Amino acid sequence: MSDHTHDEEFEHLAPIFHKKLHLREVVLHLMESIADEEFALAKLVCAEADKIHAFVGEKKNFPTCPHNQQIIDFNQEVSRLIEAVVMKEWLLLKKLEDTIRFVERPFCEDEE
Repeated sequence: MSDHTHDEEFEHLAPIFHKKLHLREVVLHLMESIADEEFALAKLVCAEADKIHAFVGEKKNFPTCPHNQQIIDFNQEVSRLIEAVVMKEWLLLKKLEDTIRFVERPFCEDEE
């Protein structure tokens, strides 16, 4: 068991949580985080496209001469990645919708 309390464990984060952010800053941080994740997903999809292109070949002749099972396995890997990207995109869409609802809600003058 450690000698420090649970609160001490997160003490270094206190300035972040106690800093009063203005509504505009909060929305900006949320939108930036969505954009960053979208950029990362785009890079991932491009890398996967390059991998597919290399596997299939320039002339679509499968230069590595894979067996049928290897092609099926490769296809399943690609499908799993695309499924994960689609799920992440759905979560980002929900985050964006929530952010928009947050911005559109009525607020007090001192919140800005």
